[in-house]
Amino acid sequence: MTTASTPVPGSPPPAAGDWSDLVSAALVGTARRTVPAPSGIPHLDRGDPARTLLDRAALAAVRARAGRLPTRFEPDDPGGFEPAPPESAPLPPEGAARRLADLLDEDSALLLEWLELARCRGVRVPPESLPALLDRCARDTRRMAPALLAVAGRRGLWLAGFDSRWGYLRLLAAAAELTVEEWRSRPAQERHALLEAREPRLTAADEPLLEEALADRSARVRGLAMGLAARLPESRHARRLARCAGRHLRRGADDRPEIRLPDPADPELARVLGVEPRPRQAGGRSRETRLQQLWTLISHAPLDTWRGRLGATPADVAAFAAATDGELLEALANAAVLQRDREWARALLPIVLERLTGGHDVRASRGTALLALLPPEERCSWALERLRADRREPTPDTVLPVVKHVECAWTGGLGEQVAEALAGAERGDASVVQLCAAAGPRMPPSLHDRVVAGVRARRVGERGLEALGRLADTLRYRSRMHKEFR
Repeated sequence: MTTASTPVPGSPPPAAGDWSDLVSAALVGTARRTVPAPSGIPHLDRGDPARTLLDRAALAAVRARAGRLPTRFEPDDPGGFEPAPPESAPLPPEGAARRLADLLDEDSALLLEWLELARCRGVRVPPESLPALLDRCARDTRRMAPALLAVAGRRGLWLAGFDSRWGYLRLLAAAAELTVEEWRSRPAQERHALLEAREPRLTAADEPLLEEALADRSARVRGLAMGLAARLPESRHARRLARCAGRHLRRGADDRPEIRLPDPADPELARVLGVEPRPRQAGGRSRETRLQQLWTLISHAPLDTWRGRLGATPADVAAFAAATDGELLEALANAAVLQRDREWARALLPIVLERLTGGHDVRASRGTALLALLPPEERCSWALERLRADRREPTPDTVLPVVKHVECAWTGGLGEQVAEALAGAERGDASVVQLCAAAGPRMPPSLHDRVVAGVRARRVGERGLEALGRLADTLRYRSRMHKEFR
């Protein structure tokens, strides 16, 4: 049995003739043609033909937008559809299911955490919540869709076939089994979406698909393929990039970077960058183009290209770039983020984040993205080390510049440090509000009593008290949500 909220193949659509008759009457004019009376709507008569036409058109529009009537099909009916396949994963506990409904009603930012808890518990979304959840995740598919796919169950994929707005879920699932031939047959927008959906599962076996995408007629698809190919350092494309990049950058005899700017007219360079060769130009515009191409080469060439060329180890290369060329350091950081390389991220982080937490160097803008490459526990350990190295008493002002970059669930140790800093907050301390906002979705929810008890309310201003109250409420709410999955 279907519901009224889900369009079903085979249900009769509103009559198209109704619209054409009404539109024709509007174009010709009611003085020259009788006002049509579409079947299935009240035959209103306002006395004035023009007003009658407008009223009937409004009623027809409402009927058209109301969708299709629910229809019952049996599996063997001609033109029917197969029912949802049986599920293997269990439903969540009753309290967790009610919590999901509340989160959807409130459009809560904690919805992603609920989906992750469900994945860890091995349960699926209750069927009655699937339509609303599919709608919600359609507004943020890049972040939400993978989490939903893990817990939507077979019914979720089945239901996604009935509404084009939910097609992202089937597209994500289809990407796992995608062949070059299937991908080639799709329009450019779908080719890009399917390629993007391959990102979390990318392996060396995807090299043929990426080679096809690198020659795609869509520049957007080629750009995405370039970024993904950079994550396969043993691929043919990566080796071509390494050879090309090595000709343009090395360590000079004076221990300075020796740079040869790319030639936009070089056909080999254009081929590896996925662009058309350009005629040589004079002046600053040509130099800007060549600098952009050098940046692209460094960002996409395998990072191990620079071992032995700029330094013996990743740490040596990072130190060399930091000491000699800030732009080079920025390009290497961008390469580590693009290529998802943890070894190089660890080598670059001490330098890049030193500038970022110091708040004085915009080139450190890749610092948070580098940190995000590391496992959550390692990120929290990095933050704890920095906080403990600071001899000052923890306060929101000293803690916030560090923990705001740790965009994951915090460990108990890091949460305790933040709770201690909040307990020492002073009146008028503007960082309290920002620190509470960062802690809400990340601090261990078991610390909600510590937050309430540890605050010396007489020393905190009104805005700080409000922020601390919201933080305590959020942690208490999350604590109950976690317990409901036990």
